[in-house]
Amino acid sequence: MRFLPNWLSTDFKPSSLQLLDIAYIVVILPLLVVIKVPMLLFLLLVLVLLIKDKKPTVLTLISVGLLGAFALFLSLYGSFNFAGISRLKLFIELLTYLLFIAVALQRLTGVINIYLKISPLLLLALSLFFFHSIPMLFYIMVEIFILILLILWQIMQSDLRRVFRVTSLLFLSALPWVILLFIFFPRISFEHATYGFKGESIKRMGHDGTMHLDNTALLVPSERIVMEVGFNGDIPSSDRLYFRGSVLYEDKKNQWEPITQRMDYAGRPAFDTIQQLTQYKVTLYPTHKRWLYLLDMPFEAPKGATINADLETKLQKNITEVQRYVATSVLSHQTKKVLDTRTGKAALSYDKNANLRSQSRADDIRKEFSTPLERLIAVQSHFKKQELTYTLRPKPLDLNNSTDSFLFDTKRGYCVHFAAAFTTMTRMCEIPSRIATGYKSDGKNSVENYLVIKEKDAHVWVEVYLDSQWKRIESTALAAHIDIGEDEQRQMDSSATTLAKLNLNLLYLKYQIETWILEYSYLRQMKLFEYLRSDILFLIKFILVLLFFIIATVLGWKLLRRQSCEDELLCLLSPVLKKLGKMGYYRKVDESLQQFFTRIQLDHESDKLKRINQQYHQLRYAPDPTFQMHKEFKQLIKEFLQTSP
Repeated sequence: MRFLPNWLSTDFKPSSLQLLDIAYIVVILPLLVVIKVPMLLFLLLVLVLLIKDKKPTVLTLISVGLLGAFALFLSLYGSFNFAGISRLKLFIELLTYLLFIAVALQRLTGVINIYLKISPLLLLALSLFFFHSIPMLFYIMVEIFILILLILWQIMQSDLRRVFRVTSLLFLSALPWVILLFIFFPRISFEHATYGFKGESIKRMGHDGTMHLDNTALLVPSERIVMEVGFNGDIPSSDRLYFRGSVLYEDKKNQWEPITQRMDYAGRPAFDTIQQLTQYKVTLYPTHKRWLYLLDMPFEAPKGATINADLETKLQKNITEVQRYVATSVLSHQTKKVLDTRTGKAALSYDKNANLRSQSRADDIRKEFSTPLERLIAVQSHFKKQELTYTLRPKPLDLNNSTDSFLFDTKRGYCVHFAAAFTTMTRMCEIPSRIATGYKSDGKNSVENYLVIKEKDAHVWVEVYLDSQWKRIESTALAAHIDIGEDEQRQMDSSATTLAKLNLNLLYLKYQIETWILEYSYLRQMKLFEYLRSDILFLIKFILVLLFFIIATVLGWKLLRRQSCEDELLCLLSPVLKKLGKMGYYRKVDESLQQFFTRIQLDHESDKLKRINQQYHQLRYAPDPTFQMHKEFKQLIKEFLQTSP
């Protein structure tokens, strides 16, 4: 390990062990973030022994082996059992630790064998099971480049600059073939493995499970991304970008809750008529809740999820890892459904001893109007007359009479306050209603068919039961005023800046890489081929991109293949020497250029060649050659090359 300070020198010729050490450093670096602390300490001990650079005794090797086994035991303690070993990630982790111990023992001996040579490649292959991210994708490319460079360095025994150029040539020459092989032979997808650098501990927030009205009312005006959505076609209009989460029925004064023990089922809800199906793919970041968010209304449950009568889509466990799922929704439909007794009762329930002012107004509405639709319009009109203000800084409500407090006293709130009051009052008017929670996008954070959903997009809306079907009501649209504070206005202004747009485009690029490279599989291969067959414009773009890569590779290959010119005059003279070689004149080993040109003049007298010889030596030995002299030399060479032999 003592070579580290000077290995970058172009004259440095590393030994085989030194090259192997470099390879180990490169391939082990990313694994340091996933291996357990005991194994990290073991690797640190091995590093200390290697730095001391002393030949280990048998006792030392036995001790290191025992410490490695103990570190392995501590690292996998509690998860190493027959149930755990069946999990792919744990099994790969075990193999990685065993390889660490074997490599450490062999490296300490200082003897190179076949196992020590191939182990960097094995560690590189094992790291693919732990990581599934764009940074790792680029790092693996760097790893492969460095490993090829080290192999060539060992074979060529040349300076680093020349080895780097040869490695770059090989890398560029292989690039078009790698792209073609990648397209036609997609990688195996280890569906049940856990990928990523580390399980993400950051929780994305949203309205799901409950909805509070007190000082814990969920308000997260954050720019943190919750979901990334890629649509198969155009992004729907903003009035349809409602991503459905949980559905709430029960008013507990300070919060709203769902009906307990709703029946979940896998599959597809029943729709009477379907006018439009929208397909899309969602990347959902950890929320530590069970809900998957689908566009309203979900057509069917994604793989591994269930969907219930309220069209809530959920997993069996809380979401602690990034979820990627394909979804289909019905944006335009008609579904008439008779409410079951329990749902109907919950959708009409309210506290008859609270909110007496709202009850009085609801009594007037019931007496004046007989149909549910007329009563609904009357409730909407009542909200508008109250001159309500939408604001993210509302005043506290009287939780014992929250609807009255909001409509008649504070008159300030955001989506949760509007939805809770509207639901309560429609129930007072004998209209079944409920609250739906999730996210509502305005469509501004989008590029092409890619849409970003952020924490600040968390939203709730009301659904009323009219004409035997549930209909969405945007209760915040009934606000007469909007009060945006300085912080909110500053946030809105910043989202419209060039930097924000650039960041959105970078997110779009990241999403495309993740979709078409990290997740490229047989199904995506078939989808790509289908696009190529059915879309002429896409086929033309695909061919142009391939041609661009091929041309760029050829240009890069030629650029790297070009030798660096250490002597400008000899480089300028090189075409002349090549032409003379074709004429049968070759320069001898110990022959100077003056002698070489003189010998040619004896056999083949040439005025141009004589002038080239004179001009070359003038430039070579002149104390201060001028630009004009260089120009004349180049012109002489050009004229000589244009003459026939």
